[in-house]
Amino acid sequence: MSTEHLLHARTDVGRAREHNEDNFFCDRPMGLYVVADGMGGHAAGEVASAMAIQAVAATMQRARAQVEAFARGGEGAARAEDIRQLLGHAVSQANREVYAAAQASVERRGMGTTLTALLLVNDRAFIAHVGDSRVYVMRGGEVRQLTEDHSVVNELRRRGRLRPEVLSQIQHKNAVTRAIGVFENVEVDTYMFLAAPGDRFVLCSDGLHRYLDREQDLGPLLTDATEETASGRMINFALERGGADNVTVVVVTLPDASSRDRVVRELSEQYQALSGVPFFRHLEPRELLFLQATARLRDAIPGEAIVREGDAGDAMFVIVSGTCAVKKGDVEIARLKAGEHFGEMSLVESVPRSASVVADDDARLLAFARNDVFKVLRENKDLGMKLLWNIITALAGRLRETSTQLGEAREALAAEDLTAHLFLQENYATLPTHPPPRRSGDRDTLLDLDAEADAGATQELRFVPKMPEF
Repeated sequence: MSTEHLLHARTDVGRAREHNEDNFFCDRPMGLYVVADGMGGHAAGEVASAMAIQAVAATMQRARAQVEAFARGGEGAARAEDIRQLLGHAVSQANREVYAAAQASVERRGMGTTLTALLLVNDRAFIAHVGDSRVYVMRGGEVRQLTEDHSVVNELRRRGRLRPEVLSQIQHKNAVTRAIGVFENVEVDTYMFLAAPGDRFVLCSDGLHRYLDREQDLGPLLTDATEETASGRMINFALERGGADNVTVVVVTLPDASSRDRVVRELSEQYQALSGVPFFRHLEPRELLFLQATARLRDAIPGEAIVREGDAGDAMFVIVSGTCAVKKGDVEIARLKAGEHFGEMSLVESVPRSASVVADDDARLLAFARNDVFKVLRENKDLGMKLLWNIITALAGRLRETSTQLGEAREALAAEDLTAHLFLQENYATLPTHPPPRRSGDRDTLLDLDAEADAGATQELRFVPKMPEF
């Protein structure tokens, strides 16, 4: 909860529409910001967007004490996961109310709206999202999109079918695949991200982002500007490029702090470490940021055991800074540095740790608990599919590597056996344990002497090397 957020919001009808179906809502004390883009025109899209926003605001107001308790922290306070689910529930409730209103009136039948809500509490940013409005964040001069459009165009892009000739044939390029109020139930995307002092968030309708070729196009509009100036720049940007739709933007910036540089640096280090982990390969930035927020931060001092051999494993660790030694018993078998990871088998099943990992110096790690990863797999289908594919690919690669190593070892052993076999065939003879009578001029050999020393041994056949002929 904060009253210190720097904020400005505005909406414009654009150059092509007769009325504005967009709506926005800002509750700075709670840290709640919402943008909705109504659909339906004659079917009261502006009513749908206003109704949806009011429903979200009402649900969150009833849960205000829970949000405040989370902000204060302490024993018994709500968890971050509870707040994420609460915001998702508020959007689901809005869907039910808009759908019921649409069914109760012939004039409003078929109305709907997109809705994107942002809740900022301390160092957490929670998002609930349906449709193609968006949330962006600018941190350290870099802009990232935090939501994914539920649109026909984006669905084609995800499936690898958005070729130029296909795009030119799509008549309704702004058609959405999910919306509030169209059906009795709707799937709501919910996310949680770590926020840093100075982060600037932008919520906007597609009247703005349709003119953005890439997320970094927002950078010049947000840099060296107050929130009011930035929102004016974005509105004008859309109008100058045609203003084909209503345009709505909400700009909110977290208050700066003396710790800003340190926090931004630490979050960047965590992000870079995660981006190199094979299990997280090919994830989009927002997905990696979401996973970053699900991890637990773990600091270790020199000599501290992070995991112990034989203990039950329930988490994978990614090293953000420092180095760690991997030990089997008292023997060091590997040394890991920043960007490397260990304990990944704990994500698959509960098995004893095969080795101990000890901090070599001051180390910082991110721990991914198996239960938290499973929750991601269940609740985020697209991200879950990518994670499962990456896990399977990584483990299959290790299996191939292990099989290759075993094959090479077998070939090496086979080569040794073959050499020995050839050596035996050429230089060995089968003789009884007791040597035959010696003839004058016979050479003594080590094995001959051994045979004489074993004169009392039982009679059996064994290989005895012959001296080569000179």
